[in-house]
Amino acid sequence: MASDPEEERKEKLTQCILAQYRVCTAGVLTGAGYSALRRVATPWPMLAGGFAGTFGDFMYGYFVECAHLRGSDSIFERREGK
Repeated sequence: MASDPEEERKEKLTQCILAQYRVCTAGVLTGAGYSALRRVATPWPMLAGGFAGTFGDFMYGYFVECAHLRGSDSIFERREGK
């Protein structure tokens, strides 16, 4: 059974975005370093770094790393005659 090209593109975009992890890792390590240097006994700096990093990964993946898979987005279409 052949799959729809649009569905296949969306699946590849999802896999590409979910494969991003660099900024999240950096956020968690930064939070861990902050906790160790400041002697903070709570996990909140690591959690905050992880959440901020995850958001950064999604944004980086969507707008930079996986942008080639978003070719049909209306904001990138060129209008004829303009």
